[in-house]
Amino acid sequence: MYVLFDLDGTLVDSGPAHRRAAENAFRDRGLVIEEEVVVRFLVAHDAASADMPPDVYFDLWKRMQPLYRLEQESIAAFPGIADLLASLPAQGIRPGIVTSKRRWAVERELRRLGWLEDFACVVCRDDTQHHKPSPEPILHAMRQLGGRPVAYVGDAPSDVQAAKAAGLPAIGVIWGWAGGPALRAAGADFVLEDPAAILPLLREIGRADLEADA
Repeated sequence: MYVLFDLDGTLVDSGPAHRRAAENAFRDRGLVIEEEVVVRFLVAHDAASADMPPDVYFDLWKRMQPLYRLEQESIAAFPGIADLLASLPAQGIRPGIVTSKRRWAVERELRRLGWLEDFACVVCRDDTQHHKPSPEPILHAMRQLGGRPVAYVGDAPSDVQAAKAAGLPAIGVIWGWAGGPALRAAGADFVLEDPAAILPLLREIGRADLEADA
């Protein structure tokens, strides 16, 4: 049995590092730093959803990359996530990652956390033409795995939308970027407040799938 996870805001607490890097990129470009604008830029999946001209949006991301490298050493797993990942193999569950983050940043992060060999697949922004909320990254992961994951776990409405479009149950978690109301509005099948609730829920979904196939 497989389960797919988002990375930022789901497994690792990268929000503060992203905010600091983005604020420095805004400052470097001479833009006024407004929290609402910075957060919208960080959660956007393109210039239109960031409400920015494309040249500004892409220039900010370009400026942000080296700044983020400096901040990346401060990123840690959310409390309870390391225990969750360690417990999955004994339950016959293999995790995978589907993230909109660039591969260089993902591999650097996984290596530092000691997770580099722990995932059955790792799909990054570099791997697909379209990104969440498109289902393409999740479908790409499913082809790599050769099977249907039991669910996709993420913290943003775009994660929920991508999971639903790929035909998977969407588990929303509230310790990342978005809260419960936004995740439910996006169509999340489940909204969790504690990483400890993930494993029991995966078991429940897995049992239901087995019974449906019987």
